[in-house]
Amino acid sequence: MNKGIPFWEQHIEKLVLGLAALALLGVLAIVALDLDAVTADIDNRVLGPAEVDEVMVAKARDLSRKLQPDADADIEQFASVSGDGGEAYRRRLGESIAPGTNPPLIAPSLAAILLPAEVGSADVWYYEPVIPEPKIQPMVMQTIDTIESSELDRVPTLSSMLDGGSRDVVWTTPVASIDLTAIRSELEGQDSMTDPMRSQIPSNWYNRRPYFVDIVFERQALGRDGQWGSATTVEPVPGMLSFREEIVDLMANSGLDAGFRQQVWLTLDDKVRQLEIMQPDFYLTVNDSFAEPALFDERVESASSDLDDVSDEEAARRQQQREIERRLRDRVNSAKRVEATLEELGGAIRQDEIDESKGGNSGNGRGGGRGSGKSDPNGDPGFGSSGQGKKGSAASASDQRRRLTLTLKLDRLKAEITRLQAEFEALNPAAAAAMSGLDDEAVEMIDVATDDEMLVWTHDLSVQAGATYRYRCRVLLYNPLFARSRQLLEAQQGLAAAFTIDSLTSDWSAPVEIKPPVEFYVVRASEDGGSLGLGEIRIEMYRYFDGSRRSEQFTVQPGEQIGRSATVTDSGTPTTVDFSTSWYLVDVIADPAAAGGSGLDRDEDATVVCRRIDGSEVRLRVPSRQIADPERVRLKMDARDAQSAG
Repeated sequence: MNKGIPFWEQHIEKLVLGLAALALLGVLAIVALDLDAVTADIDNRVLGPAEVDEVMVAKARDLSRKLQPDADADIEQFASVSGDGGEAYRRRLGESIAPGTNPPLIAPSLAAILLPAEVGSADVWYYEPVIPEPKIQPMVMQTIDTIESSELDRVPTLSSMLDGGSRDVVWTTPVASIDLTAIRSELEGQDSMTDPMRSQIPSNWYNRRPYFVDIVFERQALGRDGQWGSATTVEPVPGMLSFREEIVDLMANSGLDAGFRQQVWLTLDDKVRQLEIMQPDFYLTVNDSFAEPALFDERVESASSDLDDVSDEEAARRQQQREIERRLRDRVNSAKRVEATLEELGGAIRQDEIDESKGGNSGNGRGGGRGSGKSDPNGDPGFGSSGQGKKGSAASASDQRRRLTLTLKLDRLKAEITRLQAEFEALNPAAAAAMSGLDDEAVEMIDVATDDEMLVWTHDLSVQAGATYRYRCRVLLYNPLFARSRQLLEAQQGLAAAFTIDSLTSDWSAPVEIKPPVEFYVVRASEDGGSLGLGEIRIEMYRYFDGSRRSEQFTVQPGEQIGRSATVTDSGTPTTVDFSTSWYLVDVIADPAAAGGSGLDRDEDATVVCRRIDGSEVRLRVPSRQIADPERVRLKMDARDAQSAG
């Protein structure tokens, strides 16, 4: 026996075997004590270990019985199965597998493969432009002037629009602005979000620019009941370029075709002709009173806030200065437009140059622009350009007549500008330098193919004195799809019939009341005056008559009509002018709060009550306010200038 080996090494196998036996006994004890924790879920029942064997044996026997050849079949399970599966399958085979929206029918277009893209194709839907509405300008200008007799010879239909053979005329000029950029964007538009997609219209279908065929203004008149009447269309300005009547006639006779389209394109490619439709000039008048609407927002209007703390003389001087400044700006603006138009037409030309061309002096710059110096078949002399204009001798006879008229107008405008500048300098030398620089910047003709925005307007010669009107506007643009039915899908071929596209319609302008032929202002009023002691007023009256503003003063007592005929002297010749009005004086009432002013004592500043003869309106007038009225300042300057000219 080896006494050097430890006891645990001698008996290690026995120790391991003993520990394993103890572990096994422990596991068996745990299982025996926790048999109920072992369960199985069969047929929605929870079974213990003792029940599982019995259930599984029963299921095995049942399955073996059903598998025997003579076993009964259980067909109840198939009762709920639908029997139309085959029919439904065949029905689905016959249905379309395309999206819900049917694709457009396309026409055979073999030639489209050989043509460039800008020619267009009958295989696509084209975008339909929506022209945005113009923005009406709130202010509607009204003007009074006298048409030159030469204009009546040039435009015979104009005579029928004048009252009683007089050449005096009152007209309104409604104005709107149009967004040229947005319009060009619509013509170039496309829409890929629609089904089917809307493609861009080929650019050569509208010659890559918008053509404005017509500018349509509508007006409403205010009735006595305070309600606006039905909208009526303002007729084109007589003698000015217009396609409106021609289009109506051609439509009635099925004459609208590609040939007429080409005629319109050739005409409106000329910027002067295009602007004649969009911004028509007014006729040549005695006083050139019409001011270009481009500077409506820049006009210097009178304000009473800086006149409260100054003397009557200083207030009158400031009002006069503002009026001269307004007129000067208007005349400069008009002169710039005339100069730009003349440059496009071929430059200024005068009667002596026309006479020289009639003598056959052709080919030397100023005369004989047509080469032979002969008159054209319409009786118009064949003269060429006298300046550095863009059109030169190729100008048409109508352009040449217009050059003569515009040259005369420009000469008169420049003379008026010189006179107004001198008058303004006398009133305010410090501000004269700034005003003299108004005409330094040149003005170019508007081009609808490149400019962003422009104004459009018309002249309404059919207005009635005393009436109140308002205006709205829409533009008629050449339709790029016109006469393209063969290049359109059947669903869009109806769009090819219309020659123009109407824009959306603008809002209404502010109301404008047409001034009566005679205007009066109360410049003095006394409650105790007059032969009967019932009161008396002094009336200052203005009437535009035969090219001049005439002025007269009358004394009126309660019960008397305001105004009557009077004899005025014009260039040494007595002239009878009717200053009668439809008003009469009702009463003169002293106002204890009246402070006088404007050169009046308190007892001369009574409140005046006036009424229309038909009883439709009553107005109160106070002399101190009437004297300071800016409109009276304008009329007084007109009358003074007319007297000086006479």
